[in-house]
Amino acid sequence: QSTLPLVIAQQSPAIMSDSEDYEYEYDESDQEAMDDGGDEEQSFEYTDSDNDKDDDGDGEVALENAYYNAKSERDAGELDEARDTFESVVRMEVEQKKKAAGIERDAGEGGDDEESMDVDATAAGTKRLMPLKYHGPWSYKAIKQLVKLHLRSLDGREVMRDYSRMLRVASSPDAAISPNALEKGVNGMLDRVSNLVSNSTTQPPEDENGDPRALARNVYDLTLDAFHPSNGISPNERLWFKTNLKYGQLLYEMNETVKLQMVIRDLLQSSGQPADILEGHHADSSSSGADACGSNGSAATGGTHVMEIAALQIQLYSRLKDTKKLRAAYRRAMSVRGGIPHPRTLALIQELGGKMHMGQRNFNDASQAFFQAFKSYDEAGGRSPPRCLQ
Repeated sequence: QSTLPLVIAQQSPAIMSDSEDYEYEYDESDQEAMDDGGDEEQSFEYTDSDNDKDDDGDGEVALENAYYNAKSERDAGELDEARDTFESVVRMEVEQKKKAAGIERDAGEGGDDEESMDVDATAAGTKRLMPLKYHGPWSYKAIKQLVKLHLRSLDGREVMRDYSRMLRVASSPDAAISPNALEKGVNGMLDRVSNLVSNSTTQPPEDENGDPRALARNVYDLTLDAFHPSNGISPNERLWFKTNLKYGQLLYEMNETVKLQMVIRDLLQSSGQPADILEGHHADSSSSGADACGSNGSAATGGTHVMEIAALQIQLYSRLKDTKKLRAAYRRAMSVRGGIPHPRTLALIQELGGKMHMGQRNFNDASQAFFQAFKSYDEAGGRSPPRCLQ
């Protein structure tokens, strides 16, 4: 009786050990067979894909960190360091995209695309801008910040160099810049150069490179070339039209009459209106809106374009004291039905129309025009209502 439990105790562990060893050896050999067998290719593909995702994520994080480090340097007043870091963002992203496309960094056979792939390439030696390959959204953001830094220092050459790069990157499918982001970025640059002109002294600097007026002309001309509906690097009729309107207003403020007339001519041609304001100015309101609409869309859009162009014409002819053309432009603007211009545009038309009526001693019409201008200015939130009331 005393030995029986002892035998059982010795046999039981041996049986459990054999079972455990057998199961363990089965699992291990089966796993090795899976690793070495037909599933090897599938396992390898999964691992490789996972590593690619990790590399992409690491690259994106590195770009984001470098970009915001550059902004921190800029905010700290370390402008030279910020420029270098923004440039490094561009180079990092280009290298990443080339690597993803299977292009070695030092491989270059002098093909047609060599210049367009170069980070430092500009269009100075060409008549037409060309898209920059292998640049992404971080490159676009970094180059945009570089343009702003150059505007701070009024370095016209560097502004044009990097603004050209910015437009070329935005036109590339690799960058995937949305139309809204592009329009916002371009309008921001145009507003900045316009403000430089407004805040500059009347005496131009000796060095044209630091002349805000020359810089503004160059930036606007390059923008119009880039978005020209027919032959631009990134055709965009809406943005081209709006840029021309802004340019026309800036030229009026700069008192550059000849250039302003050229801009008005382009606007009239694009909207299907006669170049001479005296041609067909007796047309009724329905034909005014329809003719201006053309291929640009709805009658409301066409009517708005008519009034926006007429606002430039009214300012120009008022300055030139060309009463006949001023009267024709005013009548064309006021005959439009269905247009939805900005309240400030409408106020400008009505205010200058009131002055025209005063010059003709039509005081009742002048009073009504000034009152309408006052209401439009008030709606727009400007400072001109007291002037209209006076």
